[in-house]
Amino acid sequence: MAKQISQLSRPTIGDFLYHSIKEEGITDVFGVPGDYNFALLDKLEQYEGLTFINARNELNAGYAADAYARLKGMAALITTFGVGELSTANAIAGANSENVPIIHIVGAPDSSLQKSRKFVHHTLMDGDFQVFRRMFEEISAYSAVLTQENAAFEIKTAIQIAKEKKKPVYLMIADDEVMDELMPREAEWTDTSTEEKLLQNALAHAETLLKTSRKTILLADSKAKSFQLESSMEQLAQRMNIPISCMVYGKGAIDEAHPNYIGVYAGSFGSQDVRKAVEEADCVIAVGLVWADTNTASFTSELNPQKTIEIQPDFVKIGEAEYRLVKADDMLKGLMDIGIKQVDSIPQYTFPYDKKVEIREEELLVAKAYYPLLQQFIKEEDIVLAETGTFFYGMSQAKLKRGVSYIAQGGWQSIGYALPATFGACIANPERRVLLFTGDGSVQLTVQEISSMLRHDCKPIIFILNNGDYTIEKYLNTETDYQAYNEIPNWSYTDLPAAFGGETYCEVVETIGQLQGALKKAEEEVRNKLCLIELVVKEDMDAPDYMKRLRKQKIEE
Repeated sequence: MAKQISQLSRPTIGDFLYHSIKEEGITDVFGVPGDYNFALLDKLEQYEGLTFINARNELNAGYAADAYARLKGMAALITTFGVGELSTANAIAGANSENVPIIHIVGAPDSSLQKSRKFVHHTLMDGDFQVFRRMFEEISAYSAVLTQENAAFEIKTAIQIAKEKKKPVYLMIADDEVMDELMPREAEWTDTSTEEKLLQNALAHAETLLKTSRKTILLADSKAKSFQLESSMEQLAQRMNIPISCMVYGKGAIDEAHPNYIGVYAGSFGSQDVRKAVEEADCVIAVGLVWADTNTASFTSELNPQKTIEIQPDFVKIGEAEYRLVKADDMLKGLMDIGIKQVDSIPQYTFPYDKKVEIREEELLVAKAYYPLLQQFIKEEDIVLAETGTFFYGMSQAKLKRGVSYIAQGGWQSIGYALPATFGACIANPERRVLLFTGDGSVQLTVQEISSMLRHDCKPIIFILNNGDYTIEKYLNTETDYQAYNEIPNWSYTDLPAAFGGETYCEVVETIGQLQGALKKAEEEVRNKLCLIELVVKEDMDAPDYMKRLRKQKIEE
């Protein structure tokens, strides 16, 4: 089945591009200006309903767009040819790995320069103007060079592919063609809806498993978040009266205030109660599963494929049988209609940071004490971002309140991602409180985006864990005792916002009592200003239990 695309009346390519982006609910476009994207930015400034969000560098702009897309469904990013676009490559590859749709728009040299293969700046001085596009083909779901003749087709096609695959796409346009009048051309694409017969076969197979299962559990993972399956999963669990767990990557795919939620499944590193519930279930309904090392606690997670109904965005697998062309949402709704309901009540487990720990206020900061305090600090409807490293694993075990959005780059794990991603989250949802949990090493990669936050009146609460090292790297490297390369310089982190020219609340804390006081103060100050709390931890190898178990396993290997 072909879908028809309505066209604007005699628009320019730039008009049509921005109209198409705006139709997807995008209101902000991230990027950095460069001389080959001036026409794009001039047109953008004139376009009602879209705002250009200027980041401090292209990598950070890409990270910010990534978080924006996770919260709003899609994002747009504008860079200049060569130097600008290549700076975003890490962010775009991460979005590809993590199933995040970003429309990456590249302003290129004038068409006459390209046709004559002139040697111009920002090129490899070989006359090849397609080399960078070819590079991005490997990390994008689709790429195209826009022209007057094809722009109407290519823009809509790229956006549709980004929506369906939840991946970044790449569009390049010569600077002198942005204002060219568009030639109408309708875009068509194949309808990829569910094949009804295959769906019924998959449901029949699933029903045979579910009818004999006394202990069924739903396990949510990261692709369930990317493809917006949260509501369907929660409805299914409610109707079947079954417990819900999530993988580490999938944290936030389930509202953790849901009465059926029992915690994160993290193999031998996480809750052993949850591990037992998942691995001893008669049937596991696994949605959007990504079977990766850091998602399965170094592959210590174990699911029996013969007892698993694996539901992916566009196929279902049960045992050895695979049912292609079956959409996840249709499968979940079909399972609801089967009408099977579990008799046993949902188990109630104690979450890792709910356990009471006797700590004195004057005691120095240690993980077993500050993680419960940070969990308590998170409010309903907050946006929480956890950086790659210590906080990625530590915050994965926190119990979140109703309506909290959780963002972490689980699979790609690029250090420095979360700070500019926090900027993107603030732009996407300015009315919500945004909390960043990051480390000193990560901050030193992308700290410039605090300047962007202040410029755009963003008011996140930033927690920086200062332990003087890349602690996560020291945990992962068990081959040597001393690793000079994992030590980092000690910055005055609370002085940084002043250098960026903004009014902020900043505090350095070293004890439990000081942290409690800073948290109370930040709750008041965040109404009017950005807040930054530096947690100084004296013991560089202090870490949450999850990481201690990870290191123990690596030593034993």
